[in-house]
Amino acid sequence: MKKISYSLRIGIIGNKEYLNEIFFDSLKTSAIKSNLSDDNYEVLIVFKQIPIKIKIYTYEKIDNLIYDFDNVQKIDVIILTLDLYEPDSVKNITKLSVEEFIQTFAFQGLSILVGLNIEQILNKPSSKKFKISRFQLEKITKDLNFIYCFELFNKNSDVNEIYNTILNDFFLRFQYSNPDLFEAAKQYGKSLLS
Repeated sequence: MKKISYSLRIGIIGNKEYLNEIFFDSLKTSAIKSNLSDDNYEVLIVFKQIPIKIKIYTYEKIDNLIYDFDNVQKIDVIILTLDLYEPDSVKNITKLSVEEFIQTFAFQGLSILVGLNIEQILNKPSSKKFKISRFQLEKITKDLNFIYCFELFNKNSDVNEIYNTILNDFFLRFQYSNPDLFEAAKQYGKSLLS
């Protein structure tokens, strides 16, 4: 049996202190194989009987991802995160840097803006009274021409919703782009689950 799987590369931009805890924990529970290093995380999961190799790169700023092009080469999904209680996190996300990223990577994948309610997710009290509103988050998403916008309150259910959105999109792309390969991958996925 051929070991056919779909490969997915995700770039997540934001405060690295939070990213690992928020975005990796939910994948660990459904992983068949996983490998965590300082700069990226690799995991093999089976989604709707399709094996998917996910490689996640994390960076503090989108410029860091751009400068690391030689190591990354391709990104299928970009997730920009910002702390809803930290006004400076908005300054790190500029239309110019997003456009440079799109040009550098010839990016045509999914783009997602995620507002992190760190107070609620990690039970950390904020010293700041300022909070980016849902309206501001949607406006930033539109200004950047991003496809999706999420506000993350619950680490488990909200992160699962983001991953399900991503995986469903790529599942459909794979299914319709190459039906024969899709069926072969499905057979391999069934063998991994048994």
